[in-house]
Amino acid sequence: MTAQRFITLRLRFLVVLLAVPISVLFFPVSANAQDAEEIAGYEILGEDLAGRYTVQVQVSPGSPIVGTTRFAVRIRDSDSGDDIDDAIVRIFGTPSEKGEKQYSPALNSPFDPIFYLAQLDFEHAGLWAIDIETETELGAAVTVMSLQVVPRARSGTGNRWGTALFLLVSLALAGGVTWLWISSKRTRERST
Repeated sequence: MTAQRFITLRLRFLVVLLAVPISVLFFPVSANAQDAEEIAGYEILGEDLAGRYTVQVQVSPGSPIVGTTRFAVRIRDSDSGDDIDDAIVRIFGTPSEKGEKQYSPALNSPFDPIFYLAQLDFEHAGLWAIDIETETELGAAVTVMSLQVVPRARSGTGNRWGTALFLLVSLALAGGVTWLWISSKRTRERST
């Protein structure tokens, strides 16, 4: 086997070894099919009738942890099924055990008038009541949904993908350093 072919094979191996963690980072695979009305990166918390409205609430991350959680609220006229893009929407988060009640207005944009976006900062893990207040010319309505907020975990269960990715990147770096060291050692031996 020639030295050039050996180096080419090593480079191909290194590229394949690095391609796996990079593809996991940039092209994550989801095990479940997403609903057509679900925003990418959000999961539907629930849908409820409130007065004359159908209120759909989505959250991101799908399993909220202590910290900032984003909400997307879709308001539809329950009679016609049409989206309402001129509502005043307020979101409240009330903890069941300890902590202070959180509030955020939910705003839509001219680029995406269907979804009203907001975020709340959950300070404590536990069960939270999420109140969605809606006001339009059709009237005012309130719906309440529950949300389980889990504690932020730095280690333990639930971080298998992160650990696997760390190991793959570490192995790739160690393999690359080893390959460079062996290649430079062989080149020095040939030149002397």
